[in-house]
Amino acid sequence: MAAIQIKVHNGNSSPIYRQIADQITQGITMGNLGPASQLPTVRELAAETGISQGTIKHAYDMLEREGLIKKTRGSGTFVNAPKAAGSESAKAQAMRAIDTLLDRMQELSFSPRETRIFMELKLREREEQIRSVTVAAVDCSPEALSVMSGQILGLPHTEVYKFLLDDVLNTPKRFDPATDLVVTTATHFEDLAGKMLNGHQPTRLVMAIATTTAVELAAIPPDIRLGIICASRRFARIMLRACEEYCKLKHPVATAYFGDGEEVSRLVKECNRLLLPPNHALFASPAEESLIKSGEQGHKPIQYRYQVERGSLLYLEEQINKIYQADRQRV
Repeated sequence: MAAIQIKVHNGNSSPIYRQIADQITQGITMGNLGPASQLPTVRELAAETGISQGTIKHAYDMLEREGLIKKTRGSGTFVNAPKAAGSESAKAQAMRAIDTLLDRMQELSFSPRETRIFMELKLREREEQIRSVTVAAVDCSPEALSVMSGQILGLPHTEVYKFLLDDVLNTPKRFDPATDLVVTTATHFEDLAGKMLNGHQPTRLVMAIATTTAVELAAIPPDIRLGIICASRRFARIMLRACEEYCKLKHPVATAYFGDGEEVSRLVKECNRLLLPPNHALFASPAEESLIKSGEQGHKPIQYRYQVERGSLLYLEEQINKIYQADRQRV
């Protein structure tokens, strides 16, 4: 049977059972108590040290929870052999670590409620230390860029930085934003990939008209004069193609651009139905917004809903989550 020398200091802030457990742990760590060494029984150690059996049993119980010793009925208490790496499940290790923490909180005289509050505070601190995953969104028009970035911002743990494609392509430098991911539409994938550093490629997103908008366009009567007010010519072309596909209009679709108040005013007067880009309020001046409202003529403008297709968004969410989980493991 292994010899154990226990020295208890009553003036120590640590409880007696913790002092006993710490000294046995040290003996195991230093190799003085080798694997399979038999420890004195609770009664024997109590008689030897003058410490109560209940206190020693508490120390043994804690050491057993920590996996350092093993009590075998009818045989005695033994030092556990070191486990092979990976032989204990992550869940078992986690539960053992939590038990140790709860024991320590009890020693410090904290109630279960106080312990729960402290743990929640520390978890919140850890979560705040984990940075968001940063995404550079690139597209050719401010309208599409606002839609793309808005949907990406709706994903958990994400920050978005917006770049217009022309600004990226017209600079002499390679495109190398300090972000975790770069995303663009399938249309611009090749152009953007050619501008990025070797080995780096953007994530490809598929953008499409929303079904509800397609239905609204198809329902417009043929004799209606439809007008498009847009922020960019590129997005105006996207909207015009949709009108060609879904509408059966007798009159050509008129187009005006935010920032040109006279043209917007003329279009509102000439047309009896308007088609506006997503998030149009971001691009319209207060005067232009007033003109649009005054020209409703019993029909609300049709909002051209443009969106990242669900499959693309789910794939991007998976990528973001992988980066976020990797960051959590490093904290």
